[in-house]
Amino acid sequence: MNKAIITDHGFPSIEIQRRIVESAGFGLDEIQPICRTEDDVIRTCGEADVLLVQWAPVTRKVLQALPRVRCIVRYGVGVNNFDLDAAKDLGVCAANVPDFCVEEVSDHAMAMILSLCRRIPQDHHQIAHGGWGVNLLRPILAPSDLTLGLVSFGKIARRTAAKAKAFGFSIIAFDPFVDDLVFKEHDVRRVDLDTLLQLSDVISLHCPLVSETTHLINRTTIAKMKPGVILINTSRGPVVCEPDLIDALESQKMRGAGLDVFEQEPLPADSPLRRLPNVILTSHAASVSERAVETLQVKAAEAARDFLQGKRPKSALV
Repeated sequence: MNKAIITDHGFPSIEIQRRIVESAGFGLDEIQPICRTEDDVIRTCGEADVLLVQWAPVTRKVLQALPRVRCIVRYGVGVNNFDLDAAKDLGVCAANVPDFCVEEVSDHAMAMILSLCRRIPQDHHQIAHGGWGVNLLRPILAPSDLTLGLVSFGKIARRTAAKAKAFGFSIIAFDPFVDDLVFKEHDVRRVDLDTLLQLSDVISLHCPLVSETTHLINRTTIAKMKPGVILINTSRGPVVCEPDLIDALESQKMRGAGLDVFEQEPLPADSPLRRLPNVILTSHAASVSERAVETLQVKAAEAARDFLQGKRPKSALV
């Protein structure tokens, strides 16, 4: 029997996936304890035709060691734990679930933007430690006096832009891969990265993690930003060089940061980010709602089922 194997996941149950795959006449197994390394995947997944993967690395070494695997499906949008070049070279189909959390992540980004613009974390911190008053928190500017810069202009960033406009923000965006017509359709001004860094009062990161975006936010790019800028990251942790970010927050070059993702997850217990009063930290939770999690499970399972039925998954990347 052709089979899909779940290498790792964070769901309370896999009954949704089991129902979809098994009702089509295929097998579904999950690995316990979950796969964390290349060797874990190689050791446990030799009987798989399809791998359903959340965080486990699926590298060239893995794919070469598992010749039966002909399809890999990521529980999520990003595929930085997949070696797509290796998949293409070896004729392995790779798919993701691209649209399951557009509303959730854009909502999360907006919640962080508004909270930090209103200085809510700082005010909470001072009151919790016996303080009171707004003067230390000023200047507090109205959204209609602020420019929001979006790094990348995919679906999530576009929804963030639409929601931010309702509050009065001026919107600019940088994305070298999106057509000018898309910017015009959404009434967002297209700029280059340096211009975005120089003009934005709030910068929200929505880019994928690739070599060009790794540590995109670093000491050099931070130096180009306005004093008092706010940074939001709901994309991938390594887009930001955390030591440089911490320096900027401690020196007040940055007035605040909202971070849902980190270079190392879980965030280390001794990270200085945990003690800063001008940050919001969340546990890689931006994509989560009950609806989104169910959609993620359904779409990933359907991609696996479709491949096993001899169809190309709708969300296939290679």
